[in-house]
Amino acid sequence: MSKALQDQLIKTISEKISKDCYIKKASLKEIIKLMFNQKTYFSNFEYLNNGTYALILRAQNTKENRIVALKFLTCSNKEDKNGIESLKKEYEMLQKFSQSDFLVNVYDCFYLMEEDVQQDKDGNEKIILTKEKSYFVLEMELCQQNLKELFDFFRNKQLPSKEIKEIIAIQMLEGLNNLHVKNIMHRDIKPHNFLVQASQTYGFTIKICDLAFASSVTKSKSHYISKKGTDAYFAPEVEIGQSRIQSDLFSLGLVLLELDNLKVLNENWIDFNIKAEIHQGKAIASKYQIDRNSNIYKIAKICLKLNYLERNTSGDLLSELIKLHGKPLKFTLTSMILEEQIPQQAQLIFNNIKKIQKNEQTQFDEQAQMLLDDTDQQIKKKDIYQQFTKVEILSKLLKNLYEDKKYVNNFQILSFGSYGMVLSTKKVNLKNKEIVLKIQKIANEQQIQNEIRIMQQLKTPLVVQLYDNYVIEKVTSPEKYVVFELEKCSCSLQDYLERQAKEGEFSDEEKLNIALQIIDSVNYIHCFNIIHRDIKPDNFLVSLDGNKLQIKLCDFGLSAQLGKNCEQINILDMVGNWIYMAPEILTKNDNENKIYSKKSDSYAVGLLLSLVDNYLILKENLAITFINMAQKKYDEPFKNINIKRDTEIFKFIKLLVVWKRVNRASLSIIVESNSKKFKSNQNDMKQIISQHYLGPIQNFETVNIGPAAPLQTQGQIPIQDIKQKICIQYENPNIRYNQHFKFKRKFE
Repeated sequence: MSKALQDQLIKTISEKISKDCYIKKASLKEIIKLMFNQKTYFSNFEYLNNGTYALILRAQNTKENRIVALKFLTCSNKEDKNGIESLKKEYEMLQKFSQSDFLVNVYDCFYLMEEDVQQDKDGNEKIILTKEKSYFVLEMELCQQNLKELFDFFRNKQLPSKEIKEIIAIQMLEGLNNLHVKNIMHRDIKPHNFLVQASQTYGFTIKICDLAFASSVTKSKSHYISKKGTDAYFAPEVEIGQSRIQSDLFSLGLVLLELDNLKVLNENWIDFNIKAEIHQGKAIASKYQIDRNSNIYKIAKICLKLNYLERNTSGDLLSELIKLHGKPLKFTLTSMILEEQIPQQAQLIFNNIKKIQKNEQTQFDEQAQMLLDDTDQQIKKKDIYQQFTKVEILSKLLKNLYEDKKYVNNFQILSFGSYGMVLSTKKVNLKNKEIVLKIQKIANEQQIQNEIRIMQQLKTPLVVQLYDNYVIEKVTSPEKYVVFELEKCSCSLQDYLERQAKEGEFSDEEKLNIALQIIDSVNYIHCFNIIHRDIKPDNFLVSLDGNKLQIKLCDFGLSAQLGKNCEQINILDMVGNWIYMAPEILTKNDNENKIYSKKSDSYAVGLLLSLVDNYLILKENLAITFINMAQKKYDEPFKNINIKRDTEIFKFIKLLVVWKRVNRASLSIIVESNSKKFKSNQNDMKQIISQHYLGPIQNFETVNIGPAAPLQTQGQIPIQDIKQKICIQYENPNIRYNQHFKFKRKFE
């Protein structure tokens, strides 16, 4: 495009940009220049809309042959070098929602880099890209209008019917629930942030957009103190600096009231007095003659509860409104599985997800595919053996879970591991309490029985709780799967450490609190003569309740319970994560016995404490540092390694990261000498231990699984007869292997 045409384009667009937008004519000129230089496959730019910090242009992507909306974002504070980077990270995280029909599809995102002019050796000028990021750009599907504009159309032309209003409300709730089931809050729900796309069902589809303020509420905190969004739609708790996931529902309640009463409520109906009476719990729009008997009002009334804890979840509200609506939906939900939609919407689900023939998949295959498509690629990659990411396997498991009617039928895949899959759901007979289902293929029945028996003994908040367990075999024959119903936590310790390190909010006091709980939880299982044998950050979960943080030990699949007179297990195989293995395990040759004991757990705990106290220092070379230290006999832990040595945690590290096992402190000694700090040394805890201690059992031949079945521990098997598969895991920031294989050494 010639410079004259570029200037005309800039003039045309700049005249339409509102005065409150940070992107002025000079910035627009830079955007157009950078786009023509760096993204040559975009053309035919037209103005669509703008916000305070964003500009949206219509454009043609000639490479993909599609008309799109390009959203240009700039940081409001040019001094904040990380501001624009954080925008990209948030949107990359939210790209996983592109499978939903009720969230705006994000095709791509990229930076426009600042440019410089240099001369080559012949004196010719050439444009080069610098390392400085100028704008962040989202390439999204094109929608022609937003919900505010649709409301205006209804007011001016013809008011919508009761059915149409309820369909709009259901679609808004479905879009929001897609975010909430993944613990993402939007933080700026208002009519402007729902777009309207033409469709062949009801004539429209409502899609959530503008996720610039969206935040996770489970990785590190349950609420945010910053006030982001639009003041008129703030929930009461947001006004006092506590943005929560339930705050979205309050904002949605205000949008639903306007939708349901377009003739009575104009676009500026939320004034100071309206907000005051709702925020004080006195009334809802008392000066207006609104419909207080409609289905939408019943939902909005729950959304506008003064106490955020009294607002139902978006999923519960969605289910309730669908029941009140009372008619089959002409679209498919992706945020939950509804029984009535399986027979009625099978073909539509099939068309939306796989675009293949109806007879190629069963109804549950379609549900399984939908669940997999809605799962982040990074999570799916963890299923290295493809045990659960195959539709035919997952659909059989879902069928069993669905038909048992034990759960609210809203499943979400949280993770895959070497041995199993983790789903979140709600259990009906626990008053719809959120739980986690760990589903694992049974390769070794004795090992599963051992894990169940161990978890049945552990009944305190120091350990993730087992609610129930059962076997799935009828629908999956000849394969068998065990299902563990477990307590749901917020995230793993590994995720928590990474998040806290990025946010820079990790104080020495918080680290010490975590360290004490790690020691406490492992010492607690040692009181039962249980050795964990796989201590690592991923096997501690973090439970966040407001500002209260709890650390819980989990995953006892490799654990063993010793006899009362037994102090160790000697076997040829290596078990667990070898980054955290003690020297008496890691330094042994293939033909030498490896020694597993409480003190080998203690060594791993010491390494984990060092990571907690020095995460940014150790994380990049974690594997090399820990393995080299275990292989080389030393008299001082972390010698010549620049870690913190003046903290309370380092006092524990010096006692635990000791090369000679005989000189290494046991966790019980540490706990007993600091009795006020540790729960596992208190009298009431000792009473719990005495009540629940089962000890290893004697019946070696038992193979049946179940909560009442006798189980077996490896502590009772003659050492020379143990032929056990080895689970060895290597983890660093660049490489991750999870394999079953005979361990070969040596390390160079």
